[in-house]
Amino acid sequence: MKLKVEGYPDLVRDSKSRAIINTNRQALVEHLDKRNTKVSIQSLTEEMNVIKEEFKEIKALLQQIASKG
Repeated sequence: MKLKVEGYPDLVRDSKSRAIINTNRQALVEHLDKRNTKVSIQSLTEEMNVIKEEFKEIKALLQQIASKG
């Protein structure tokens, strides 16, 4: 059985486990979207840092080639 939490329209308490449950599905969707966006940004940032390092290596190699020629 689910019992309303006083003062919180989106929260209920499960009488068996005593857990508080958020029933606001839209808030869950928004939270998951925000988390997925954050993960995507972190992934893109990591990829960009790898590319920057690779360009630095290429630049150093080109400078070595230019100085020998």
